[in-house]
Amino acid sequence: MTTPARRLRLMFGCLLIFLATIAAVNWVANPYGAWRIAVVDRAYRDAPARTNEANERVTTAYRVRVEEPTTMLVGSSRVLLGMPVEESSPDVFNASLSGASLAEIAAVLQLAVANPRLRRVVWGVDFYTFDERFIGFRHPETRLRLEGDERRFMVLSVKETLLSMRALEDSREILLRAFGGRKKLPPPVPVPWPEELIRERLVQAGQAGLNGTDDALLKLQLTPWIANYSAYRLSEPQVSLMQRAVKTVEQSGAAIILFIPPLSSCELEAIEQTGQWQTFQHWKRELLAAGPYWDFSGYGKLERADSLFLDVPHFKPAVGQVILRRLLGEDCSQCGEMAGLIWDAGVLVDTTTVDQYLTRQDATRTDSMGRDHRCVGMVKEMLRAHGSDAAGR
Repeated sequence: MTTPARRLRLMFGCLLIFLATIAAVNWVANPYGAWRIAVVDRAYRDAPARTNEANERVTTAYRVRVEEPTTMLVGSSRVLLGMPVEESSPDVFNASLSGASLAEIAAVLQLAVANPRLRRVVWGVDFYTFDERFIGFRHPETRLRLEGDERRFMVLSVKETLLSMRALEDSREILLRAFGGRKKLPPPVPVPWPEELIRERLVQAGQAGLNGTDDALLKLQLTPWIANYSAYRLSEPQVSLMQRAVKTVEQSGAAIILFIPPLSSCELEAIEQTGQWQTFQHWKRELLAAGPYWDFSGYGKLERADSLFLDVPHFKPAVGQVILRRLLGEDCSQCGEMAGLIWDAGVLVDTTTVDQYLTRQDATRTDSMGRDHRCVGMVKEMLRAHGSDAAGR
């Protein structure tokens, strides 16, 4: 007859076996790249690793601690989606985070410089992250993963990567892909993309994206940006934080390339009609405290082609790859005619050129005020509906 004590021991033993099995599967599959193992090739991790923002923030925080790329990309979802990098790429790592705050990017860079192989960082700098409301970390868990003490970090990492049912589901997907073999995987794509691939994708650019978005969805996409810019207040401490983050990278011996991503016509309208254009221009001047940067934003640039954007905030991957080729000093003469528009949009801004550049941007903005774009009226209508007092067109 089984005694209660024996039943308890059996239950406890079964629980330990169950947990050990979960941990073993997750350790072998390593779905978030948290461990320095290669039982299953990392090429099979690409699909489930970033299926949502929660997984993305887990994956990036752990990978930045263990991987040793020579080039790292950082920024918000603009860089994450606009400059895609396969997880199997050994030398380039896109460590961007959706909705990233400056504090989060600075913490990523602080971890990144411990990598002795790091040679350069490409940082897509976003205007919205310098808002006073965007100070600090978005999630406590993200802060713990990036800045937590060793003991608390280890406890969290075991919980999230070994004993997590979500990790187990992601591990299952990885193992199924691995059983299918490499023949079922798409061929790896180098970063930056080859010129012929960029040319092919840009030819297809008009088939879907912001240009095909209906008015209802467009209003939905615009809503958070109008809310953000209506109450935007530039934070000087945020500028100082960026300056310190750049210095951290430079002191490590790695180069850092800063760029302002292209903005769609709709987002520029949100900035313009909420009365933030001069703040936007002032911010571009303030950025020089951290060093020269490439600017792909503003009027008379990519905002003229809605087909180059996925939606209101995000440019298409082929656009990002042209930008990346320019930032890294690689040729793109065979990328096609549309690539020339993207290439020419980039302007290198430094302390000797900033006055002339911003004056030219103000003039281009004035010239654009009579143009016919559906977001002009849409933003005005949305601001009127919300009772905004912002100075619009």
